[in-house]
Parts: sequence; structure tokens; C-alpha cells
Amino acid sequence: MATEEGIITKVNETTAMVKTKQMTACESCAEKDTCHSTGGGGSGKTMEVEAENTANARLGDTVIVTFDSTRLFMLSFLLYVFPIIIMIIGALLGERVAQNFNGNPSTYSAIMGFAFFFAAMAVVKLMDKRARKTGQFRPEIVKVKRKANIGSADAEVDMPLAPCSVAERHQAHP
Repeated sequence: MATEEGIITKVNETTAMVKTKQMTACESCAEKDTCHSTGGGGSGKTMEVEAENTANARLGDTVIVTFDSTRLFMLSFLLYVFPIIIMIIGALLGERVAQNFNGNPSTYSAIMGFAFFFAAMAVVKLMDKRARKTGQFRPEIVKVKRKANIGSADAEVDMPLAPCSVAERHQAHP
């Protein structure tokens, strides 16, 4: 299970945005200084993730976020390997179809390979939409490590403000 430490920058009803400094997950990677997957090279990269707020953390708290490694491997397979396998299957089927219709095997193979590839990418996109709705692959906040000082300057809350009366509004903004 991958774990990261981060600070809550925004709180919603059941989720929170957590700003993490990438340390644990990329520590052993040989390419960690040149990787651009989170917006630039260097080992001091920060990223912001939406996580399930099961620990009831509040704005500015320092938290521990976990992500199941088996889910990460499954997502990697689905995104990178699955479309390639489907494309190869399409190309092989294209060769067979070309033999049945006395066509050029290379042309049929290329057309069907790319058609299957784009169909696989459409399946990946649909699965992504469903996963976003259900929150199935979302990281989880498991522990509040340190409570925040009230009045954090760089954090924002996604909660409605209490309405004020017209008189109060005119006193605040003449």
C-alpha cells in the first residue's frame, strides 16, 4: 500500500484535496529526478489529489493518504497494456479478414488494429467516468497526523458562507 503525507487545501462533503510532496512512491525509482508525470523534474515535486476523507480531517491538517497498490497496478494495466493487446488482436483479425476478401493483409491489419485500439480507448474512457462517479480508485485519508492552525492562508474551503443581512453588507462595504 502506497502512503504519502500531505496538507488539506480544500474540504468537500466526503472528500478533500490534499497537497502532497512526492517522497515515498518515487523514492526507489531511477527516473525520479527526470520524471515529468506530476509537472516537472526533481524530487521535491508536489501534486494535489482528491481523497476520501474518512478520517474527518479539516482544512490545513497534515494527513496520511493511502492508495492500494493492487489498484494502481490494475489501472496501469488498463491504461497502458490493455489497448495494445486489443490493437494486436485487431491486427491479427485484420489479416484473417483480408484473406477472406482477397484484400491487402497490411491494409486490413492496420485499419482493424487502429479501430480496435480506439475502441479499447473508448472502453478505458467509459471505465474512467464510472470510476470517477463511484470514487472506486480514489486515495483515502486514513489518519490526521497534525491538526492545523486555524486561519491557514493558502487553503480554501468549499462550503457556503452564511448569508448576512443588508444592513451588515452596507456596513462592511459602504
